[in-house]
Amino acid sequence: MYTLTFTICFPHSHDTCYIAYHYPYSYSALQAHLLEVQHLCNINTVLRRQILCTSVGGNPVDLLTITQFPSNNNKSASTNLNERDYVVLTARVHPGESNSSWIMKGVINFLISDNEKAQQLRNKFIFKIVPMLNPDGVINGSHRCSLLGLDMNRQWINPHPSLYPTLYHTKGMIQLLVALGKRPVLYCDFHGHSRKKNVFMYGNITQPSENATVKLLPTILDIHAPAFSFSNCCFTVEKSRESTARVALWRQYGITRSYTLESTYCGADQGLYKGCQIGTQHLEEMGAKFCEGILIMSSADQPCCLTDDTDEEEDSYFSSDSDDSDDDDDSSA
Repeated sequence: MYTLTFTICFPHSHDTCYIAYHYPYSYSALQAHLLEVQHLCNINTVLRRQILCTSVGGNPVDLLTITQFPSNNNKSASTNLNERDYVVLTARVHPGESNSSWIMKGVINFLISDNEKAQQLRNKFIFKIVPMLNPDGVINGSHRCSLLGLDMNRQWINPHPSLYPTLYHTKGMIQLLVALGKRPVLYCDFHGHSRKKNVFMYGNITQPSENATVKLLPTILDIHAPAFSFSNCCFTVEKSRESTARVALWRQYGITRSYTLESTYCGADQGLYKGCQIGTQHLEEMGAKFCEGILIMSSADQPCCLTDDTDEEEDSYFSSDSDDSDDDDDSSA
């Protein structure tokens, strides 16, 4: 058992000071960001904002749809809208993991941008995004729990509509897509990890034949995202994680690429940012790189086509000795 003690000197006697576990990202910050986004020129051609449901505490839960919508200048978009694949992204089921919101902010800003890769993504996919699954916990200062004092990321198998409305309606949206023959090609739940460094993913592999499909996106991110580390990834399915989003949605709806994206509270121990504290700019960059990774994934026929380094052994990208059994954050899931 260890105890960390420290001293903080406040130079001004009448200041109001806040001490945070990580860079704050409040429910109000999310609402302000979405309001700012909604006032961008021509935003209705790429983004629609809806209320998914109301939380137990009475707070509206946002659902964003990002794709290239038909317009007077782009009528061809309507012809292939029904042909696009769906990607579902969620974050902040654990209120204390504010780093996940910074990554989600990076995702949203990239997807609605004029970047050529963002335009390609909007023409290929329909993104359904729930940026804050647990607004009550965020507003009331919880670290992992809802207003009921329970970990919502252990309630995904059969969430009660009154007790866990955000989970219930998110699952309902996915179930509807599956019923319509539009099973999401990718689901990812964004989290923060209190004990590991870097950014990494958890996935689900129970058969060798699933290796290439499930590990493709983490492989791409390992190559293209400076903060990402494939060596920290894990793809085992533990019984204790059965009720998390990653495993429950994989089992119930057959979403092969069902992930948790974990971001450190601390820093990196490899790559470009080795020895550096991860800041909000790095987290937003990770969100953009995550989107770019999806685009590369959608275009890659074989994982071996992702790098020109022919001297790398296949095992460096397609096997991992990492274990998430010590994970207090499936958070992490």
